[in-house]
Amino acid sequence: MKTAGKVVAGTTAAAVVLVGGYGGLAALRADTIQGGTTVDGAHVGGLSLAEANKKVEAASKVMLAKPITITTDQGSLQIVPADSGISLDTSDALADLTGFTLDPTQVFQRYTGGGPHRTTRTVVDMAALQQAIATAGEKLKGAPVNPTVKFIQGAVQVTDGKPGSGVDAAAVARQIADGWPDTSTFSTTLKETEPEISQQDVQTYLDTFANKAMSDPVTVQVHSQKVSLSTTVISDVLSTTIKDGRLAPVVDETALDKVLADTAGALVKAPQAPKIIQAADGKRTMVPGSDGYSVVTKGAGGKLLAAITAPDRTMTLDTTVQKASADNVNVNSVGTQMMSEFVSRFPTGSSNAARTHNIQTALAKMNGVVVQPGEQFSLLKTLMPIDAAAGYVKAPVLSGGVDVLGMGGGISQTSTTLYNAVFFAGMQLDEHKAHSFWISRYPMGREATLSIPSIDNKWTNDSGHPVLIQAGIEGHSAVIRLYGTKAFTVTSTTSAPFNIVAPKVQYIATPGCINQPAVNGFDVTVTRIVKNLAGQVVKNEKLTTHYQPADQVICTGQTADTSKVPTNGSGGND
Repeated sequence: MKTAGKVVAGTTAAAVVLVGGYGGLAALRADTIQGGTTVDGAHVGGLSLAEANKKVEAASKVMLAKPITITTDQGSLQIVPADSGISLDTSDALADLTGFTLDPTQVFQRYTGGGPHRTTRTVVDMAALQQAIATAGEKLKGAPVNPTVKFIQGAVQVTDGKPGSGVDAAAVARQIADGWPDTSTFSTTLKETEPEISQQDVQTYLDTFANKAMSDPVTVQVHSQKVSLSTTVISDVLSTTIKDGRLAPVVDETALDKVLADTAGALVKAPQAPKIIQAADGKRTMVPGSDGYSVVTKGAGGKLLAAITAPDRTMTLDTTVQKASADNVNVNSVGTQMMSEFVSRFPTGSSNAARTHNIQTALAKMNGVVVQPGEQFSLLKTLMPIDAAAGYVKAPVLSGGVDVLGMGGGISQTSTTLYNAVFFAGMQLDEHKAHSFWISRYPMGREATLSIPSIDNKWTNDSGHPVLIQAGIEGHSAVIRLYGTKAFTVTSTTSAPFNIVAPKVQYIATPGCINQPAVNGFDVTVTRIVKNLAGQVVKNEKLTTHYQPADQVICTGQTADTSKVPTNGSGGND
């Protein structure tokens, strides 16, 4: 009896060993796909699930990139599956090929091969596939031609479509959906076909969108400020495409971003850094900074399309807060040497009261600004926003060589005053534009206009020390002084006018016309030599400015206070 017990125990132990060994063999290949397995012809046997997924995805991309050819009696055309609504679903292709199992057949196959041959599932967007086939078919000789609607120079241009011999896109799409990827070449016969877009479709698009798009400017609003996008500008960012069998507008978001940067971008309120206000007796007071905001253009294309069909034709842009510097300026951190001073006398009297008000407002915004070493100063950003809420009023500005009323008229005089102060301080001049027509109260070739959104006055503090701007009105003059640590000496010459051109006479009957005298056009050259305190020349510059002749304007209709208009323009935007 004892012997029999030993035999039974030994047999049981052997069985346990065998079962344990078999289980170990099964577990060893649990995470490995059995040999010989393929998916769409790609061998994945012996790989882990992650490795196999990567290989199948790569193989699918290759399949989807291989063109499908469609042959006709008028030639052949090709479409790329990945771009034509065709995709491959790989999610189930590797299901149940890994994982622990004691099934003898699966365990045996994982060691010996004989794995399954699987395929991915083809997914077809029939509408997208038909559109791709129809678009490719347009290149065939004699194919039907769709009408087009384009936006050019602020106007709508329509080209009629015409029928022709075309591909039956729906029938070919069904062939491809049933036969691909086993077959990559399909044949069809052409049939007499009308364009996909009918003339009625065009008329509907014109009535509901296109004609409205080019009817009037669109207003862009940022907080209380507004600017207009002309129909010419709108046409530059608009086009028409075919979507779901219909004409649909498309906005070039990149182009629109640039437009908004050039227009609404000027409506931003820059954060105001802390200021140092210096009184006449030299005493300085620190004024804390204030937050600003920037314009958000993301999604602006959709807002433009909505504005085109809205009754008020207005698109409102969101803003994000731009925090001001939390660091206050030490009143003792800026040197007390006067680096330069420039005085610019302005015309007085009641007819110039609005202009004087704008000059005073602009100077107050500049007064106390500290420009750090290496920092670029932008006058436009400092003065923005230029609207009634910021304290500006309407006054004469130059437009096309003619004085007209405009918001902020006169601020170009503050720009010219600043330009000259910076010029004679020896600073780096980065960007400025002279008036198109010479204004006699400004130095020839040494003056700077200002205009929203693209004409700025920028300079960089390359003195190596902080610079304080002191700006204000003294008597009948705009005065700007730069304080800091003197780093340069400046000498300058101005040539006599040359290339002189005589003006003409304009008779204007438009209401609001302003009489103005004639001024010759000419060229003038200004030189500037800047030396450091060791006497070395660090800047040697020559700038030639071209002034157009300013025509004499004689108002023949209703005029706007022509009796006391300032002579030679107003210091506006030209």
